[in-house]
Amino acid sequence: MKLVVILCILLGGLGVLYAAAVDKDVVDKKTKFDENVYGAIDEEDEDLQKDQNDYYSEIEKDDEDGHEGPEEAEGSNDVNVKLISKGQEFMQDIDTVVDLPCQTSSKNPVRLWYKDSILIYHDQINLENKQNYKLLDNGTLQVTITSAKDFGNYSCKLAVLTKTQPQVVHQVFGKISPNITHLFVDPNKKVFDSGASFTLTCQASGYPKPKIQWHKDNEKLGTEGESLTITNAKPSHAGNYRCFADNKVGKPDHKYIKISIIHAPIVLVDKYLINTDHGEDAELICEVKGYPTPVVLWQRNEQNIVSREPKIVLKRTDERNTLTIRNVTEEDFGKYACVAINSNGKETRTLNLVKTPAMRKFQKSHSPQKDIILQWRVESKQLISAHELQYRVKGESDWNTLVPEVEPSDNDVYLIKYTLKSLEPGIYETRARSKNHHGWSNYSDIIPFESANSGSHKAKHPKKELKDVKAQESASLDTPAQQRTGEAVGESKTSSSTSLIPSLSLLVLLMIIHMRQ
Repeated sequence: MKLVVILCILLGGLGVLYAAAVDKDVVDKKTKFDENVYGAIDEEDEDLQKDQNDYYSEIEKDDEDGHEGPEEAEGSNDVNVKLISKGQEFMQDIDTVVDLPCQTSSKNPVRLWYKDSILIYHDQINLENKQNYKLLDNGTLQVTITSAKDFGNYSCKLAVLTKTQPQVVHQVFGKISPNITHLFVDPNKKVFDSGASFTLTCQASGYPKPKIQWHKDNEKLGTEGESLTITNAKPSHAGNYRCFADNKVGKPDHKYIKISIIHAPIVLVDKYLINTDHGEDAELICEVKGYPTPVVLWQRNEQNIVSREPKIVLKRTDERNTLTIRNVTEEDFGKYACVAINSNGKETRTLNLVKTPAMRKFQKSHSPQKDIILQWRVESKQLISAHELQYRVKGESDWNTLVPEVEPSDNDVYLIKYTLKSLEPGIYETRARSKNHHGWSNYSDIIPFESANSGSHKAKHPKKELKDVKAQESASLDTPAQQRTGEAVGESKTSSSTSLIPSLSLLVLLMIIHMRQ
C-alpha cells in the first residue's frame, strides 16, 4: 500500500515537471518568433514597457477616481485660440525697426513666424539665428531693416489642432528706386507697315509704384501708364520710343525701343540757301528718313558727287547726311541735290550754295503799344550794306517798300526789323531781301501776317460801334419823350389859367355889389 502511494506521488511529480517543460518550450518558441518579427527586447525596452504599464495603471486609477485624464500642460494650443491682430502694410527705410504684431486670445500659444515661405521662428526658437529678428513677450516679431532683403511678407501662424492654421500676414515695404523690368511690343516685332497698329508695354518695379511716361525721340508724349498704343501708323510714328519710370526715389529709370515704319524716303532740309564766300568752307545738310534705310546720293548738275578729300567730304550719321566743300571757289557756287532712294520710292531736295545774303526766318511780334513789328533773319559772311522790306494787303499787286536800318551782325546773322504803326486790320503779306558786296539776294518767300490793332486809320471797334448805335437810338428816343413832357406841362398851365377866369369874374361881381350898397 505504501508502495502504491509512493508510485502515485512520483507519477504526479513527473506530470508536473512534464507540464512545466511543455509550457517553457511553448514560451521559448513564442519568444523566438517575436524576436524574429519585432527584434529582441533589451533592458531599456523592458523599462519603457514598465513605464507604459505604470502610465496606463495611473489612467485606470484616475478613471476610477472620476478624473478625465492627465491635466493639459499650460501654453499648449487648442482649437479655441483666435488671432486678434490684422494684417498691415509697413513702409520702412533701411536701418529702421518695425514691430509686427501677432496678438491672440490665448496667453501662450505656439507661434510659427515665416519670412515669405521660410520658417524663421518656432515658438521662442530663432531658426535663422539672425540678430535683426527678435520675438517679444507678447508674440510681436521685431525686425531691424538692415538691407532690402528684409522687405517682404511676414506671416504668423498658430500651431493649433485644426485643419487650417489661423495666420496673419504683414507686408513690409521699402522705398526702392524704379527699375524697368520689361519693355516690349505687341505684336512681337519692331517693323510695321503703314496703317498698322501696335502697342508698347513698359513694366517697372519699385516702391512706391513708379509712374510711367513715354517719349518719342526727344519729344515728351502726353501718354502715361504702362501701355502706349499706336493706330494707323504713319512714317512720322517711326523712331525711338523711350519709357521713363519714376517714383521720386533715386534716379528715374529709362529704356528705349526703336520702331520702324515701312515707307518711301522723306528728305528734310533746314537750310535751302547756304551762304559762303571764296576760300571759306561750306556744309550742305539733309536729313533722310525711310524704311528700308534709303541710299543717299549728293548730285551736282544731275551728276553724282563722290568723296575727294580734302576738297569734298561726304558723311552720314544715322539720318543726317552732310556734304562738306572745303576752300570754296567760284565754280562751287550753284545748285546741289540730296537724293534718297529705297525699294518704296525716291525723293529729291535742292539746296543752293550762294555768295549773296541768305534769307532765313520771318517772325511777327507786337510791341507794348500793340504796333506790328516785322522781323527777318538773314545770314551773310560778307558785310550787309542794305535791307529792303516789303508788305501789302493780301490780294493786291502793289507792294509798300520799306528800308530798315542795317544793324551789326551776330555770328554772321543779321536782323531786319521794322515797326508798322497805325496799320488797319486785315490780312497782309511780307517779303524781304538784303545786299552785300556780291549784290542783292533774291526775295524771300512771301509770308502772310495779320493785323488787328487799333490805329488812326482803323475802323471803329465793333463794341464801340454798337455803343454809338445804342447812344443814337437813345437820343432819338429821348427827343419825342421830352416833347411829350413839354406838351403835358403846357397843357397843365393852360388848364390852370382857364380855371382861374370864373373865380376872378365872381370876385369882381361881389365887389360891384358891395360898392352899390
